[in-house]
Amino acid sequence: MMNPSQLIDQWVSSGGIPTTDIELRLIRRIPSMVERFDSVISDPVQRAIVGLSDPPPLNGNLSDRIRISTAIVESGGSVSSSISDSLETEAKATGDFHLWVQAARVNGLMNAAREAEARMNLAAQELPYVFPGELGPLMVDVLACGERILPALHVDWVRKITAWLSPVIAMDCRALGLWFWPVLRFLDQGRLVRPLARLGTTPNIPAGGLGLAAVYCHRLGIPAELLLSEGTAMDTRVAALGVLGDATNG
Repeated sequence: MMNPSQLIDQWVSSGGIPTTDIELRLIRRIPSMVERFDSVISDPVQRAIVGLSDPPPLNGNLSDRIRISTAIVESGGSVSSSISDSLETEAKATGDFHLWVQAARVNGLMNAAREAEARMNLAAQELPYVFPGELGPLMVDVLACGERILPALHVDWVRKITAWLSPVIAMDCRALGLWFWPVLRFLDQGRLVRPLARLGTTPNIPAGGLGLAAVYCHRLGIPAELLLSEGTAMDTRVAALGVLGDATNG
């Protein structure tokens, strides 16, 4: 991959505009880049996600309310626990895994009772069978609150959780969800190498999905060139944004 900074500079200079939430969320982590899009992003939800404007009121359809609540949390703000709990309940009922994980993430950060529930569930040391392509409640507990719970668990139990959860990485990359972003470094990293490598031949990964996988590889110190060689320009761009954000924020 070209130098990430040069690659993104080229993209912006040629009139590139972020159109997906994953691009907006990654750009938010690079303060020097955010203002470059001030004149080309007008949608209030997108502006909130990328960090150009304060989040708008929590109105609209469920997807927009979850996106706005995510922007609020990622900007250091807060959502009442009653609202975050309601959003997760509503999202879970839709059967849309991405909405559920996003809402659960907000709820886990804003609602002490939600984190306590996840902590209790993970302490039970029981991993239920989950059909391939499905997402179980305990998996969502890990993605919602894992970085605050996993460090206190025994290393062997974390290893088992990681192996059990690892197929969900493909679902995350299909959703361009950044689901694993907060918890990645708290899982057993060795158990994630093969699932990430297999994504290069996994069907139905959209543009950007291999870029997300490459970002995860970078965070774990795993070479990602083969993944990106199978991808698109957007994959390379997502990877570059993630690498630049990590260089800025650690």
